[in-house]
This record gives sequence, structure tokens and C-alpha cells, in this order.
Amino acid sequence: MRRNLLRLRPYIIAAFVGTILIVDLSNQWEVPIAQLPGEVHDRYVSELQAGDKATELLRLAEAGNSQAQYIYALRHTAYAPADLQIKDDQKVAFTWMSKAAENRHARAMGVVALYYFRGLGVAKDDTKAKEWATMAADKGQPMGYRVLGDLAKSQADLIKPVKESANFKSLQVERENLLGEAFTQFLRGANAGDRHCLREMAKAYEAGQPGLPQNYRLAVDYYTRAAMRRDPKSIRILTDRYEAGDRTPKDLQQAYAWRLVLIEIEDIPDDVVKLSLLEKKMELKDVQAGQELAIKLIKELPADGADSLARLNPSR
Repeated sequence: MRRNLLRLRPYIIAAFVGTILIVDLSNQWEVPIAQLPGEVHDRYVSELQAGDKATELLRLAEAGNSQAQYIYALRHTAYAPADLQIKDDQKVAFTWMSKAAENRHARAMGVVALYYFRGLGVAKDDTKAKEWATMAADKGQPMGYRVLGDLAKSQADLIKPVKESANFKSLQVERENLLGEAFTQFLRGANAGDRHCLREMAKAYEAGQPGLPQNYRLAVDYYTRAAMRRDPKSIRILTDRYEAGDRTPKDLQQAYAWRLVLIEIEDIPDDVVKLSLLEKKMELKDVQAGQELAIKLIKELPADGADSLARLNPSR
């Protein structure tokens, strides 16, 4: 009997360790143990692609595949590449994004939070936005940090302490605490590469916030990081700053280069006019240097549509 037990010991240990790993995986993914085989298939075996036919995506989504639900939802928004968009329909997008979020799809949780925060396809609800954003943030999703930051900042903006009022100090402390929470979340999102959070950090250093004193150099650094994530708002700010020498040393080469990048991304006629006016103020060698810099920047930017495709194929 003892010999038999000794022979079985490696198998018993393996079974024990295997059980612990399965339970741990179930807890991490927040999926019942019985559903783990299907979840493993959806995550690592399924050949589901963002560009699959809408009918196939819908079939898989209706069968409960959370990645199919997420992609099907995103392809009903303006964020989908033009050639993959099914139809821009916020209500359909919210319905399927919610199903994906309920199936523990981390990115979908963050997007649902954003939908509730902005009232997209559903009535605005800050409480639900915070619930979903917190769940997304707990899974390390940048969208969760972004929405938590936006929520705290919007609450802080509603507080306007008046020096003559009796509760001035308490309101001021409350506002500063909310701003502190907002920029803690924005920093987390910025470190994860979220361009909205990068821009918010830039604005914070530009204006000065509690715990974030004015620092124009850091502001430009954050705007630049956001710009390199193909953020047109940050690119436009950099262009204007460098041309005017506003809160950064005047640099017409940089201004020219970023204006060219902006034209490449948005193709707005007014920017072409501004580029022409800027060129008249520059020497030929500086124009050529700006053109060379623009070529370098454009090569380093995510390709056109890459952001949309990244949303369609997120890490779960």
C-alpha cells in the first residue's frame, strides 16, 4: 500500500498544484471554473479577426463570445476603420459592449464606463460610470483610469469656493482632493499610453494644479507624447506654441513640421493656409529642416487607422 502511494505521489502533487492553478486562473479572469475551457479557447485558440464578416461576428456574439461582442460593438461606432464599420449606431454599440463587459472583457468595461459618463447610447449615469471604470482600472485598462480621472475632475469643476463664504476652506479642500484623485488616475493612464490622459497631464502642468506646479517643459513633453499617439488636439497645441513662442521657446522648424503632421492627419484647408503663411516667415533652410522633421515624425506615428484597429484587437 505504501509503495503504491509513493508511486502515486508525483501524480497527487501534480493534481494538487493543477487544482490551485485552475482556481487561481478562475479568480484572475473572474470566470467560473466550468467556463474556463471556453474562455481559454476565446482568448488563445479562437481565430476571430476584427475584419470577420458581420454575420459571423454576430453569430459568435450571440453565442456569448465576449471578444466577438466587443468587436461587433466597436464596428457600430465612428472609431472603427471606415472599411470595417457596419453602421454608426450608439445604441447597438452600447448593447453589445455591455454584454462584453458583463462577460468580463476588460477593455469593454472601460468603454461602457465612458458610454455612461458621456451618455452615449444610454442615459448619462456617473455612478455606473464609476463602477465600470473601477472594474476596468482594477484590470489595468487605461480607459478605466481615464474615466475615473474625468469623473473626479468634472466633480471638482462643479465646486467653486467663494472666499467670503463660511465653508470656503472645506470646499477648497474637497476640490483639491478631487483634483488630486483625478490627476493620480490621469498619470496612471498616461503611463499606460492613453493619449487623453497624456493631454490632461500636459494641461495640468501648463496651468498648475495642487501637487503639480506649473512646469511648461513637462507640459510640452506630455503634449509631445500625446501627439506621437496621433492626438490632433495636442499636435495643434504644439504647432501654435512653437510658432508663437508661447510657453516654449519659439521654434519655427518645429512649428512647420507639426503643421505638416496635422495636415497629414486631418487635412483641414485652414491649416494649409497657415502653413503657407508660416513658410513666408522662414528661410529656405529652415523650411527644408521642418519638412525633414515632419517626414521623421510621420514615420514614427501609428499608421492611419492603427488606433482603431488596436481598439478592435485589445488585450483582454
